[in-house]
Amino acid sequence: MTISELLQTAVTRLTQADSDEPQANAQWLLACVLGVTRTWVLAHPDYTPDDKEQALYNTYITRKAAGEPLSHIVGYQPFCGLDIIVTPDVLTPRPETEELVDLVSAHYDKKGSYTFIDMCTGSGCIACALAKRFTRAQVLAVDISEPALAVAQENIKKFRLHEQVHLLQSNLWESVTGTFDLIISNPPYIPSQIVDTLTQEVLREPRLALDGGKDGLDIVRPLCSVAADYLNPGGWLALELCKGQAAALARGLAEIGWQANTKKDIVGIERFVLAQKN
Repeated sequence: MTISELLQTAVTRLTQADSDEPQANAQWLLACVLGVTRTWVLAHPDYTPDDKEQALYNTYITRKAAGEPLSHIVGYQPFCGLDIIVTPDVLTPRPETEELVDLVSAHYDKKGSYTFIDMCTGSGCIACALAKRFTRAQVLAVDISEPALAVAQENIKKFRLHEQVHLLQSNLWESVTGTFDLIISNPPYIPSQIVDTLTQEVLREPRLALDGGKDGLDIVRPLCSVAADYLNPGGWLALELCKGQAAALARGLAEIGWQANTKKDIVGIERFVLAQKN
């Protein structure tokens, strides 16, 4: 079968399985199998992959149709220019989190020496992205999950960041010492009742990384309550949150002496909180 025929068949299968973005995902999976870009795939509709490649592609499409996330099938997810290793033990990095990294990066000099802490690090995607951008920075990546930290360690090894990024298993601040120029976090923030309504693909990811309790703020509250004690003067607190949470959290931070602002993501959702202690 040619690329055009393979894609047509795959899109039909994924559509019938009610899979998300069937056309884009069919193209991306075929690009992964062939070791090329999606643009190349689209530009060569008459190319015929060999039997081994077609068999592997069929396996990938079967897994995708069964609800397995794309990142679990191929083993990685692009994030801030890095192909982050992903397994079922960690949250798949999202474009919104890339936006968070971009927002905080604007506040620091690329040549500066900083101490950053990435709370609820998961795959270590934020920590690795910051270390790559700020080559003189030291980044502490914290998570309660031992399996997640094992994945983060693989990413640190992959990108040769062992001199910059250090791991700590801790229940939020429990084992953390020292102060930092930035506290950044993409914590579990989805309200429990909403988690169960998410797509079958998202539900393949660890609930620990998704479920933020009744109102989604069970992790966010203790994270923020003592954050000021761990910030250097002029340091920033930066969080990614769920729709409807950012403004309320910013008001709450203001009430305890922070200067807090909210930022919208690329689709207009008020998703981020950036705050400094007055």
